[in-house]
Amino acid sequence: MILFRTFHSRRVVLAVGGAALMACATEKAPEAGHTRDSLVARPVAVIASAPPQQPDSSATRGADRQRSTQVRSPVATKPRRVIVGGIDLTGIGYDRGSSSAPVVMIDLSDFACPYCAEFSKDTYPAIEKEYVTTGKLFFKYVPFLVGSFPHSDEATRATECAADQGGFWPMMNLVYRGQREWRKEGDPYPLLSQMASTAGLDTTRLGVCFASKRTDARTARATKAASDLGVRVTPSFLVNGRPVQGALPLADFRKVIDAALMVSRVNK
Repeated sequence: MILFRTFHSRRVVLAVGGAALMACATEKAPEAGHTRDSLVARPVAVIASAPPQQPDSSATRGADRQRSTQVRSPVATKPRRVIVGGIDLTGIGYDRGSSSAPVVMIDLSDFACPYCAEFSKDTYPAIEKEYVTTGKLFFKYVPFLVGSFPHSDEATRATECAADQGGFWPMMNLVYRGQREWRKEGDPYPLLSQMASTAGLDTTRLGVCFASKRTDARTARATKAASDLGVRVTPSFLVNGRPVQGALPLADFRKVIDAALMVSRVNK
């Protein structure tokens, strides 16, 4: 059982199986039909053919010199339609792994949430190595805005603009690694632009995109999807429809994923 209270602060303690862990809480009032106390468990429907995702297909320039800070598994090469409880997440967020993997893991996170950064930096690499690159798990990362973290909108916009150059994943990693620094700045853009340069991206093009705010519509769509799913804690996950809240230890994620794999084998 997962128990927590939501505060108007940015952090809550979750108790999972007797072990305490940290997560970031949203400040939004619960939507009609959703409870404040849980992410609604919904079945995941996966369909092979679907419209393509938002642009994230071109090679990232300078990738070789930043290999140590990038997620290394290949971006999903085939579109995969994912529907959760009637909510179509196809084209929302960014995908990794085999489109035919038996388990779908959805990560709903805010770039300015400290525990989202913790999961991305410390836990996801092992999940990727063990499950994504081996074809067992299809991973969908959905960046959305909680609405209470400093400079979250700027960090999200810069990373979405990086996606338009095919550089979402390297930019995401750099943004999370530099989170403490850009969160403290009065204007985070210079640091975010520097990260884009480190990722090998065209910073002039990034600046034009950032100023236009043209990617905000994508972010608004992701934020609405998170709200429709009843997300009240970041990071929040769905693993084949099973809700998992907070930055769980790797061992707990393994249990959830392995259980989903077992169910998928039984249901074949």
